[in-house]
Amino acid sequence: MNCLRLLSPVVALSLALFVSAASAADPVRVEIISVQEQAGRLAATVAVYGPDGLPVSSLPAGSVKATLDGAPLPISGVQSSPTARAPLGVVLVVDVSGSMAGDPIVQARRALSDFVGTLQPDDQVAILSFDTSVRLLQDFTPDKALATQAVSRLTPLGDTALYDAVIEATRKASQAPTERKLVVLLGDGVATVGLDKRNLSIEEAIRSGITVVAIGLGAALDRPYLNELAASTGGRFLEAPTPAALRQVYANLAAAIRTQYTVLMAVPESVDRTLPAKLSIRVVLGVEAATAEKTIQPLSGAAPPPFELQVNGLDSGSRVKAPVTLEPVIPPGLEGVTVEVWLDGESVYKSNTPPFTYELDPASVAEGNHLLTLVATDARGRRGERQVSFRAVPPGASSAGIPKTTLLVAVGLVVVCALGYVVVRRRKPSHDGYATRIKPWSGRLPDVAGPLLSPPGEWQPRETPRAPLPADRPLGRVIVMDESTIRTGSLESIREYPIGSSPITLGNTPGCDIIIEDPEGRIAGEEARLWVQRGRLVYHKLTTLSAMATEGVTSGWQFLDSGEDIRVGPCRLAFQLDVVPELAEAPAPPPRLRELWPRRSDEAEPLGASSD
Repeated sequence: MNCLRLLSPVVALSLALFVSAASAADPVRVEIISVQEQAGRLAATVAVYGPDGLPVSSLPAGSVKATLDGAPLPISGVQSSPTARAPLGVVLVVDVSGSMAGDPIVQARRALSDFVGTLQPDDQVAILSFDTSVRLLQDFTPDKALATQAVSRLTPLGDTALYDAVIEATRKASQAPTERKLVVLLGDGVATVGLDKRNLSIEEAIRSGITVVAIGLGAALDRPYLNELAASTGGRFLEAPTPAALRQVYANLAAAIRTQYTVLMAVPESVDRTLPAKLSIRVVLGVEAATAEKTIQPLSGAAPPPFELQVNGLDSGSRVKAPVTLEPVIPPGLEGVTVEVWLDGESVYKSNTPPFTYELDPASVAEGNHLLTLVATDARGRRGERQVSFRAVPPGASSAGIPKTTLLVAVGLVVVCALGYVVVRRRKPSHDGYATRIKPWSGRLPDVAGPLLSPPGEWQPRETPRAPLPADRPLGRVIVMDESTIRTGSLESIREYPIGSSPITLGNTPGCDIIIEDPEGRIAGEEARLWVQRGRLVYHKLTTLSAMATEGVTSGWQFLDSGEDIRVGPCRLAFQLDVVPELAEAPAPPPRLRELWPRRSDEAEPLGASSD
């Protein structure tokens, strides 16, 4: 209800007096009466007429479609209930020149009084009359009795200041204390004073954005002017051939107001509302369809939509130890582009001449983490922005990682060597069987804690050396950047975490290894686990509670190469590989029997013992 009161601009559009003329051209007709807009939202008041020329009182679900400059507009609602509409502010403008004396003014008073009586209790009405000049008989009031009294005071006399009346009426309607505004003009002739204001009156009406319904009485009318006035403001020109027909015309107008629809639409951010745009509304009724179009003016205070800005020459999270050249990629079609580069919140480069290249020399900055922000702005104020984090390192420091090709070749060689070792071990003959049968307890000798009494001589078993378990040393780094803090120029929010092959946790609770502050609650207590496998960062999402928090993640797994990054909640995570994981040392072969039971110098060698 409140949304409709803010967004729904319902203005009147009347029913044609003559059905045959109204329905001869199109079986179904749609008219956009008025449009009101707020940031990201549009509300259009439309009238739909069937083949009989009468207003359609019920639209089927899904029968209304809308586009803005060709972009589809999601429709959030189609409202037809009069009680749900915001109040209407209507200005009734009446010609009281001398030609209206007699029956015309009598019939006009009756028609206007009837019309005022059909308005809703919270609708506002104002009364203007014009002859040689324009007078305000009643300012906006919800009191229908006061408005009816003003109508009863209408007295014809003087010339016809038609153009002045249009200018004053649209200005007065723009001051209405309601969201919905309408001007209903009644005239019976042509302008006789202020003739130089014809074009100005139409310009003022268009500029006001208020719909004007023009009602012509009799035959001596300025039809071209009244038609142009109504068409240019989204209204209609209606004719009453005789004074007696006025009451029916106003009754039809009131009925049309009650059967109008308010179409609520969402405007995508990609639509540029700093420029005029064409709104198109299409209604489908069975096999019949009709489309209405209306050009809407730019939205006051609207900002042009941003554009995507790419940067060549440096990947986010890279180590920089030699000068590099950065070049922003400007989308085609932009004019008057200016590019500015900010280093750690300080402007270091600005140019309006392509190709906008910037030379980054790591020797000119302190060693450690830094943030580059590239901003491109065109002549209309459209803006594109790209942030690139990097780490400045001394020229002699090790490289940021090993190329993928080299890494794959090294891994392949290691695998081939391991397979060869297994094959050789399987094919090598064993000569320990006989000795083992002679001394069946020898297989348990490595577990003996002290000397054995049964074997000849006294000896101490030799402990079998075990291969040390490889320590989980850091293989790379995870760089966490809070973008909102970095935009202010503060680099204290950039954090680094060492990471190896054992998983570490990421979330918003103190028990996690990487803690991300997330006031909006998009990150779970334990959001994901991360580790390094085969030179890549494995990001395993543990919960779906924040399915929209990670940019681009469509499943529970994400794999990052060195230098790549992803968005997690308010932060961006970058991965940097430092070393290549080495294979653990192969375990030593089991000890031979003769090594466990050394013989004395005077003892003969056991039968079947191998000399190796």
